[in-house]
Amino acid sequence: MKIFGLIFFLFFFLLFPKHSYLQEISIIYTVDNVPITSNQVKNEISYLKIVNENLNKMDDKSLVVYASKSILREKIKELEISKYFKFGLNNKIVEQNLSNFISKRGLNSLDDFKKILKNSDLSVDYVKKKIEIELLWNNLIYEKYKNKLSIDVDKIKEDLKFKIENQNKVEEYKLAEILFTPQSKSTEIDEIEEIKDSIKKIGFESSAIAYSISNTASKGGNIGWLKKTQLSKNILREVENLSIGQITEVLDSPVGKLILILQDKREVNEEISFEEELKKATLIERNKQLNQFSSIYFKKVEINTIINEK
Repeated sequence: MKIFGLIFFLFFFLLFPKHSYLQEISIIYTVDNVPITSNQVKNEISYLKIVNENLNKMDDKSLVVYASKSILREKIKELEISKYFKFGLNNKIVEQNLSNFISKRGLNSLDDFKKILKNSDLSVDYVKKKIEIELLWNNLIYEKYKNKLSIDVDKIKEDLKFKIENQNKVEEYKLAEILFTPQSKSTEIDEIEEIKDSIKKIGFESSAIAYSISNTASKGGNIGWLKKTQLSKNILREVENLSIGQITEVLDSPVGKLILILQDKREVNEEISFEEELKKATLIERNKQLNQFSSIYFKKVEINTIINEK
């Protein structure tokens, strides 16, 4: 079965240049006697441009072909699904998938997405229908192939252990602090010098107890171990150049002036839950196999689908 013939493409595009065909609603082909119209192609082009901005760089001819193939795939799936399931999934499931769909595109809310759709003369229901088709198609593939899934958990565990043992190490710094607020601008320099002299004479820990206003003061200013990623850029820039036992220059912080001392540093393996990673890896392998089965099954259905060009 040929999805999109060259003859049809030339006829369609040359007869209606520069999207003028989009102004007319005409049947351009049928899928098992179900009509597909030029207006559906127009809507699909608009939708695909929203979900993939790179398509805005595509020329008109390529866009028509791309959108038409997309509609054909979706209609073939929809007709096959209707043989096994009724449309009308639990709205909460569709809404959740819609929410995920929106967040993956960096949008803050459904309202933002609605505005974008409205600008392209599309509705949220248009997107929901697409989501429902994909969800039901996935259900269909799972029901047909679940007994053929072959997931080697032992192999996944072996690969996961190797990954954890050879993962990138994360730098951590053991820090202590002295946080203080000078009484006034005029006395700030003198107060800083006083604290620095104190550090030299009685040590950082005792100076923190004496001068720091942080809740770590009672522990000698000890903050503990912090990952590199937990530090602000400004503080990290100062700390990563220190040798153990060295102190930073006086730093500005949102609540006052800050002096840090690097007590120790180390490289550690990032904490990973083996069980959580195993679940993720198993799910990835399951989905990989189901995607392969989906491709196989779609080709079978496609071959038996009658597509007529108008």
